[in-house]
Amino acid sequence: MSARTAEPVRPPEILAHIRRADWRTMPWKNGGGITHELWREGEGTDGWALRLSMAEVSLPGPFSRFPGVERVILLLRGKGFVLHRSDGLLHTVTQVARPFAFLGEDDWNCSLVDGPVLDFNLMFDRAQGHAALWIQPPGPLLADFFLCLEAGEVGGEPVDALDLLRLGGLLPSGVSGVGIRWVRHPGRP
Repeated sequence: MSARTAEPVRPPEILAHIRRADWRTMPWKNGGGITHELWREGEGTDGWALRLSMAEVSLPGPFSRFPGVERVILLLRGKGFVLHRSDGLLHTVTQVARPFAFLGEDDWNCSLVDGPVLDFNLMFDRAQGHAALWIQPPGPLLADFFLCLEAGEVGGEPVDALDLLRLGGLLPSGVSGVGIRWVRHPGRP
């Protein structure tokens, strides 16, 4: 029996730090507003397998449809909004940082509760993988991505509110935020 040489373990690190100046701002797919894209990767039906973005919503209107895509939205700022699905289902989002998941192919309209809102969107092509998000308090952080909800430090690096971090390993965090896990299906690039 021969001894195996262990692969060196990479120390935990911040692989990418996406600041406000790095955001890609673009029109909504339905033409009704703008999105700030923070991250996209992979190939999928809409040109990506995973997409993380924020939207500034100041007017009511329809959501863009993304067939084959799972969506999770959460309110970051503002009084909230009410989502109306074409079959009559209503879902009210008025609590900051409480996720709501829905299918991208469903027909949704949005009305605002009282003024503009800022929301965060996790979208993934379900044929390519699966993603989940959770609210992460300060402390040990093990996630693939982390959206900072306040300024402070993560892994010894200063961060501002709404910075997105691509992480590699367990890091200490002095701020609360949104943890995101992304798992590709086996055999997908």
